[in-house]
Amino acid sequence: MLHDMSIATAEIRRRAIDAYKMGKGSQADIVSSYRVDLRTFQRGLSRFNETGQTAPRPRGHRQALYSEQLKALAQLGGKHPDATLEELKNMSGVKGSIMAVQRALNRLGCRYKRNASRQRARPGGCKSLEKAVDPRGSQT
Repeated sequence: MLHDMSIATAEIRRRAIDAYKMGKGSQADIVSSYRVDLRTFQRGLSRFNETGQTAPRPRGHRQALYSEQLKALAQLGGKHPDATLEELKNMSGVKGSIMAVQRALNRLGCRYKRNASRQRARPGGCKSLEKAVDPRGSQT
């Protein structure tokens, strides 16, 4: 049975698990009284039995590959203004896709656009490479 609710907090999950472990009802009874989805409760119970944790797992996107190496990538872009995305990826030593390099360069404000003959369309490089780059991707 699904309930319309937000994510159960660690406290609610802990209370529900404690009630179940104390024998205060079946899983169906517990989820009904604590307004938690049955499958969510079962996953939480399993996680609690394995790790002892009741908090919800982190949600959202994973961290960008070039979050910590953003400044180094900017310096590479400045030293090698005609390097392709593939070459910059190889020089950086970070395992990832070419799109990760492109997104990082976009955050830095770098230009790497090439015309049809694969030559740089206009003088490139990154805007204000001298500035320090915050690990979260914003320029300081």
